[in-house]
Amino acid sequence: MEPTPAKLVASDNATYIDGIPPLRWGQWRDSSYCGAVTALLNASGIPVTYEEVMGLSGVCYQALMRDDWDPSSTLPQNGKSCEKNVGDALGIDVYTLQDENAVREQAAKSIDGGHAVLLLGGRWTGEWSLACGYAEENGERKFFGRTYFDSRSSDTAEITIDGQSTKVPENEIYTANKYFLLNGFPGWYPGALTRFYDRKCEPITRKEALKVSLETCIRMFEPQADDRHQSGYDAYDILVAGFELPDADYRAKCRCDQYHIGSMQDARRAAYIYLDAAAELLDGENKAKLKRVAAIYKTMSDNLLAAVPYEKTTAVFSTSVPPAWSSPSTWNAERRRALAAALKENKELECQARVVVKDILNNW
Repeated sequence: MEPTPAKLVASDNATYIDGIPPLRWGQWRDSSYCGAVTALLNASGIPVTYEEVMGLSGVCYQALMRDDWDPSSTLPQNGKSCEKNVGDALGIDVYTLQDENAVREQAAKSIDGGHAVLLLGGRWTGEWSLACGYAEENGERKFFGRTYFDSRSSDTAEITIDGQSTKVPENEIYTANKYFLLNGFPGWYPGALTRFYDRKCEPITRKEALKVSLETCIRMFEPQADDRHQSGYDAYDILVAGFELPDADYRAKCRCDQYHIGSMQDARRAAYIYLDAAAELLDGENKAKLKRVAAIYKTMSDNLLAAVPYEKTTAVFSTSVPPAWSSPSTWNAERRRALAAALKENKELECQARVVVKDILNNW
């Protein structure tokens, strides 16, 4: 059934898209990019699930790490470019603008047309956010919307914004949706990372989109020209080496380990769900082979969850931002050994999955 597009509301001094839900970690939506894109598309009346966005984009296959364990490792823009995949599959010509004034003008036009705007770092720090509305105040246009930092996972949005203030000032809260001021608008690097979804194009078929997704699965593990982020099997090696460090060395180096492992759990679960459903687009041997790939990703997810339950990874998403980003590492030696073993097995499973995926593509 087609979703009902979110209602556009216009008052004397504000225009906004009504009813875009909060963006939150710890609910099996741990990619802020795919979580924001899913909310944006659903509000525009396009039926798509988080797992489909993860699968169509290829983010569900990603493995990225930095040697210093920086949390930016999980952000898809630091890996292989994959966002065009979603637009091609759903009939959207995703685009950006270089000039900041042009970004602001087009953002208002996009919202006027019922389409939220995707940006990086809308409020406080560099995760993906949505501009859902704007208001004219004292001759200045201010944008407001949703970020992954709007609330602690156990609190309601009107109470806190993590890492910014104990209470959100009333003049930074807009509409009955409790949208918060995007004081970082138009975000970090707007000419490169602000995205508009208000232009349509002819979509490719879902089977073609699956082929692109599988090609992206292969590409995600190819070496990349980035001296900061390691991808694929090299990313696995960084994680394993960190969890095998002696206790003092581990705690000194391996920050944000909950974030890295929780994001990987989330991604591999999404890969399984997407591929298992997408196998119905194929016939014969390729259908059976894709079901086998889906089962491999489920095993990867199960391995990680057996080492660390998902709820043990989500505390990093429930604390104030600066302490979480600089917090000491979390797990004792026994759990780290279990994680290292799970990651070593999953590294082998990644190879097995890609052998089958290449076979599917060769016999497409």
